[in-house]
Amino acid sequence: MTTLLPTKIASRITMSHRPQTTLFPIGSALVLAAVAIGCGPDFDPGSLIEKTRVIGARVEVDGAPERAAPAPGETATVTWLVTAPTAIPPLGWAFALCAPNALGKLSCDEAPLDLYQGTQSPPRVTIAVPGTDALGTAKSLILYGRICVSSVPTFDPVSGYPGCTDQGDGTTAAVSIKLQDPAFPNHNPVADRGFTFDGQAWTAGSDPCLKGPRVKAGTDEHVIAIVSDGGDRESYTAIAGYPPVPTALREALQISEFTTLGKLKTGSSFVEAAEAAPQTTVEVKWTTPAPVEVTAEAPVTFTFVVRDDRGGTDWTTRAVCVTP
Repeated sequence: MTTLLPTKIASRITMSHRPQTTLFPIGSALVLAAVAIGCGPDFDPGSLIEKTRVIGARVEVDGAPERAAPAPGETATVTWLVTAPTAIPPLGWAFALCAPNALGKLSCDEAPLDLYQGTQSPPRVTIAVPGTDALGTAKSLILYGRICVSSVPTFDPVSGYPGCTDQGDGTTAAVSIKLQDPAFPNHNPVADRGFTFDGQAWTAGSDPCLKGPRVKAGTDEHVIAIVSDGGDRESYTAIAGYPPVPTALREALQISEFTTLGKLKTGSSFVEAAEAAPQTTVEVKWTTPAPVEVTAEAPVTFTFVVRDDRGGTDWTTRAVCVTP
């Protein structure tokens, strides 16, 4: 099969029209998001998983998976978090690696450095980071492409937009991969620091309809508590302010919450950089689905994605059993 190299790709998030686009920029504006959260009514149903979705990307340096920023000449693997209301369907994917463009958008202005394609689920791309002679002054790389559901990804030779064969549904996904700052290496946070559900310890892996927790349909105000560790918010120095000068900073954390049924009161929680406690617990409330939606006991899956300011990412899942 011949694969055509893309020349450009949309950098604007488009969630309601194809191509569906999911972008994961490094150094996202967690502070701005924190201002928007915490006021108003229940969170938009973007936290409800109603179809197959891409909700995260994790970068791991080969031989040092705790590191999120590879150095020139190293090998790194990018794993995409794909979730669905039930079982994840067969996937096909293709990604291109390129240098960042002058405007800092998640798009390619020049021919890709490399191309990757496969059917592995979850999508996992291993890249050989070019050496400093090839990278020049670049401080990051862009990985972008298309994850298709039950179809094969393609690239339009004219527009460069990724698509899917057989009119298959899919998501255009892009991530900026920051290269390592030798003085301040960036590590991935750890999502699974500790969870409780309605005050009881909540562990992963078991069938909740056999071992719990169990809740009735039509109930609300169930409290999910998530523990984060202060060590996941690393200190570093970056050029900031006006006039721009080297400034000591510390990462904040954003915890994005998703559910396959019911409704979360918020879709994101935050641990600010200024938080001094060695451990911080954030809470989110969940309402079970209405009784009319539950005809038999059924598991509900929650996914929690933790991101820091510099691109470190981790995730974990939990489940409860909803009964009629």
